[in-house]
Amino acid sequence: MNAIRNLLVATVGLFFISGCATVNKMPLNDSKTALDVAEKSVLTGSISVQNLNKIKHQPTLVAILVEKDGKTLSFTEPTLLEDKGADGREYIYSIDVPPGEATLKLARFSRQVPMLLRAVAELQFETAIDVPADSLVYLGHIDAQIVPRMNDEQPRAGSVVPLIDQAVAGFSNGTFKVAITDQSEKDLAVLRSRFPYLAQQEISVSILQIASE
Repeated sequence: MNAIRNLLVATVGLFFISGCATVNKMPLNDSKTALDVAEKSVLTGSISVQNLNKIKHQPTLVAILVEKDGKTLSFTEPTLLEDKGADGREYIYSIDVPPGEATLKLARFSRQVPMLLRAVAELQFETAIDVPADSLVYLGHIDAQIVPRMNDEQPRAGSVVPLIDQAVAGFSNGTFKVAITDQSEKDLAVLRSRFPYLAQQEISVSILQIASE
């Protein structure tokens, strides 16, 4: 029975990660030696996540989803900057899309305990972004906290199914509290230090305009 449950949970988890989206590795990564923005511009920033609802279950950033020209693009494998234990984790995220209007859909997180628990949380954005041509753009620092959900007006951090996994992780009974700030002075230095091929790359700053909770 446990084997069947684990197989089902793994299958559901794989669907959550991929769904109907085209899956791509985030463009800023350690395997590259240069950045080409001729066809697709790169949007980047930092994101920190902390679960204050269930501090023993800190989530991992799995993907950023974007909609472009009617297609959903999933960007995976963010760069982990720091694992702070009960204080959460911080990442560099990046996406590359052709110029023009796109929609930043969501950030997807997971919490897994092998053979015991697999839960998914989704931070919804649904924010239009105008992607410039031939550019590397810093979008800001996203600070995402999962806090206890106090009423039905607050969106859940994660779905209610699977019931036990989502509740134990604090996702179905939690909600996201989000702030987006300009930390470009610090973050651009981190980007250039982590990815030396950005040392001479011009990086413009255009902070996401999403209302804080």
